[in-house]
Amino acid sequence: MMAGKFRFHLIALITVAIWGTTFVSTKVLIRYGLTPADIFLYRFVLAYLCIGLIAPRRLFADNLKDELGLMAAGFCGGSLYFVTENTALQLTLVSNVSLIVCIAPLLTAFLVVLFYRNEKMRLTLLSGSVMALAGVALVVFNGHFILKLSPVGDVLTVAAAFSWAFYCLILKRFDLRYPTL
Repeated sequence: MMAGKFRFHLIALITVAIWGTTFVSTKVLIRYGLTPADIFLYRFVLAYLCIGLIAPRRLFADNLKDELGLMAAGFCGGSLYFVTENTALQLTLVSNVSLIVCIAPLLTAFLVVLFYRNEKMRLTLLSGSVMALAGVALVVFNGHFILKLSPVGDVLTVAAAFSWAFYCLILKRFDLRYPTL
């Protein structure tokens, strides 16, 4: 049983490490001439190929309503999120983007409470999200608090966080009916 838990913790750690490097990687790719749309396209082609190797072969939802809902989720959590984040990285500091985008779990929690009236805000979720935000701030600022605002880039990053929150909100409707992959 411990080996199974260790495997999932290892997968989570690898995912966090990869996710954490994407901000800097995207900024570097932009400096070398790729556009936010180019980066989005290459990233999703790579993701599609990888998921194709591990996911079940099911391609479509059970009905048109679910298909449209999953398309909306893909638009919010795929296209809109990554294009706004990548464009924000073109206009502002990596530290701003990584810190601002960390509000997505809090936004998601607030939106779930707002749209799903039977859901309650759990103290563990709230405190965990605040601790994660504080942890990211400690890593990002590394003892040197430099605040350099870029209004357009920072607003795009907030839009990215909201689009991710809406992605999670939409997917919540499908949790019990479709596998995660």
